[in-house]
Amino acid sequence: MTEAVQLLRDLIAIPSVNPMRLNTGEPVERAMADYIESVLRCAEIDCERQLVAEGRENVIAIVHASSNSRRNARDGLMLNSHMDTVPVANMAIDPFDPVLSSGRVFGRGSCDAKGSIAAMLIAFIAYANKPDRPSPVVFAAMADEEFSFSGSWKLIEKDWPVTACVIGEPTKLARVIAHKGVARWRVKVTGVSAHGATPDRGRSAIYDGARVALALEAYAEELAALEPHPLLGPGTINVGRVVGGQAVNIVPDLCEFEIERRLLPGEDARKAVLDCATFVRDRIGNGIEFITDEPYLLDPALDTPRDAAVVQAVGAAQRAEMGTESALEGAHYGTDGSKLARAGIQTVVCGPGDIAQAHTCDEFIKVEQVEMGVRLYGHLLSHWNLQA
Repeated sequence: MTEAVQLLRDLIAIPSVNPMRLNTGEPVERAMADYIESVLRCAEIDCERQLVAEGRENVIAIVHASSNSRRNARDGLMLNSHMDTVPVANMAIDPFDPVLSSGRVFGRGSCDAKGSIAAMLIAFIAYANKPDRPSPVVFAAMADEEFSFSGSWKLIEKDWPVTACVIGEPTKLARVIAHKGVARWRVKVTGVSAHGATPDRGRSAIYDGARVALALEAYAEELAALEPHPLLGPGTINVGRVVGGQAVNIVPDLCEFEIERRLLPGEDARKAVLDCATFVRDRIGNGIEFITDEPYLLDPALDTPRDAAVVQAVGAAQRAEMGTESALEGAHYGTDGSKLARAGIQTVVCGPGDIAQAHTCDEFIKVEQVEMGVRLYGHLLSHWNLQA
């Protein structure tokens, strides 16, 4: 068993399930952060813990360029991935028993994204042990990627000696240079409560809510007809949750929707929410009372130029280690990368594993992907000064 696979199995065995809320006080990533810190300190690499929320911290380590480097001391590269995972309910396997079978490692987070953390950490430590280090390199393990990206928002509050970043997510080691952003919010439709035996004395918020839902469906069709992004397709909207009513014998006075709008690069998130509300109001008229809450998540899209130094450098590493460079791709999901880009750090998403296995009931990652990830990241770090 290789060092990377053993490290990955150790990481999977440490639960780091995101409660899909932020300020719960639960130490979600703390045990993972403790373990990563111990690995770094055993390699004689100092690190810092950056508080994100109560019980939740980022882990960041910096290896500086060697004294003979001719590079700008701030022109470094960041390797960044996240420690948290999605919940484990209804999994078909033991989520924290990292079984190795048929060239695959199973367990929650194996693919998304502990495989990336393992590969990045091994490559980072190997780079730290080199006598000739051309550039500073930062390793960053993030808290709370799966819910609100609060770890990456906290990370960019501080200035780091980097101009570029590779985000570790399961892309099958392809280069993802664009992904959608997201806005999430709630809409509340109000009615008038009455006894279920005399519904004519009330007004059903669920009936009115159904009309709002049909308007939202029409809005989705409008978005689908707009000009698509070349890598991402059109923007989308989805009604993910509907809650309404108190009891079967009461006319409901409240129906609540939870809405997600996936945004293309260049779209303003708040304007997207407002445009949606305006469309719905125009569609249903003034007889239905509904309130659009303040969005609880606004996250930007990623759109890195094709000729960005980090995109080309990852391509060169692919040619050297994999024999060919990948196409440039887009992703419909979000990552921590758009926050780094917002801070002026050119970012590409590239990591071991297949997104098709992420969040699944039998999540796994192929061993060959993890081991290739180590080689790819290692080549990238050693040659960053020559290609950036």
